[in-house]
Amino acid sequence: MRTPVILVGVDGSTESRAALRWAMEEAAHRGARVEAMLAHHREPAIVPAAPMGLNPYGEMPQRHPAHELHEAVRQVRATVLHAPDVAECVVVGDAAVQLAEASKHAALLVIGTRGRGAVREFLSHGVAANCLRHAECPVVVIPPTASHWRRVREVTA
Repeated sequence: MRTPVILVGVDGSTESRAALRWAMEEAAHRGARVEAMLAHHREPAIVPAAPMGLNPYGEMPQRHPAHELHEAVRQVRATVLHAPDVAECVVVGDAAVQLAEASKHAALLVIGTRGRGAVREFLSHGVAANCLRHAECPVVVIPPTASHWRRVREVTA
């Protein structure tokens, strides 16, 4: 029997970290594996003309998406008791499309949402809405209040 996979979309936001935490906790209960996926768009191949010695993208150095994902996983794992190992996957492309495609081999897809606007607006736009429509496994959407209330509980405890 294959170990079930819980796929979680990570983009570095507070909401995606709450989704990752939920996925790790659920995986510990189910005996599942966790796969964290970060989708990004490639930088343009053409660099704008600029005088020599100047960085056309500004003074702030670019961080590699794999490093961003690894840091998010490392930080969240440190907060979860008996946290399972997490496979990290960085892909190029639209997050909703990549997560829906990867959901073909998952038992569960977990995503966080910023939850801006009314429910109708949420269901018609964004990564969460597209995953709800196109994923080939059950989808768990962690609302923005989940991370907020968890922080409130931890501070008051």
